[in-house]
Amino acid sequence: MLDNEIDILITVPEFKKNEDLVQYRVQFKYQKSLQKFEYHYRYSELKKLHETLETLKADLPAFPGSYWWKSVNSNIQLIEQRRQLLDCYFQNLIQIKLVRDSLIYKNFILAAQKENDKKVQKETKEKAKRSDNQNKTKKKKEQFGQFITPMPNPVNLPPTPEERKERSQSVEQKPANNKQRNERKKTSKQQSPVLNFGGSKIFRGILSNAAKQ
Repeated sequence: MLDNEIDILITVPEFKKNEDLVQYRVQFKYQKSLQKFEYHYRYSELKKLHETLETLKADLPAFPGSYWWKSVNSNIQLIEQRRQLLDCYFQNLIQIKLVRDSLIYKNFILAAQKENDKKVQKETKEKAKRSDNQNKTKKKKEQFGQFITPMPNPVNLPPTPEERKERSQSVEQKPANNKQRNERKKTSKQQSPVLNFGGSKIFRGILSNAAKQ
């Protein structure tokens, strides 16, 4: 690699604000592999990096200052202005070979890459866990659905025309059957050869002969 060749670009494309907390997204991009990673820093963390780089006694670019009479984090316009200044700061910083060769600069990049890898791994695990839970829930629903399939209840269904006809015929046949049974009992009683007479059973033929005599 040539002395003036810049291996990695550092930019600050955006920021995110959560109430009073503001973080700046610092993006790192390798020139050859085009690999990208990023990490979110607070203003105070980037200022600490600049103060550490000052120990190199190099001609560093000016670091964006703060305002003692007003809060930047409460003003979106001031936050955006600071983001632009930080982006310009890193573009000038990476031009300095003494900075690029320093352990301070290299550790800053390696720490950012390590934290980014942790974040990616965590997100991958969470995504896999959600997918696994969804598959388990789907499987349970399929298994449970086999037992809760509603079955038709014939009691609640209206009778069909054939069933109405059968029920009507059954009701009509009941009185006729009762009448037939009564007639059969009467006929059987009249034709029976045995009679009760004074508590004693006698045959009908004997009683008839006694009457003739």
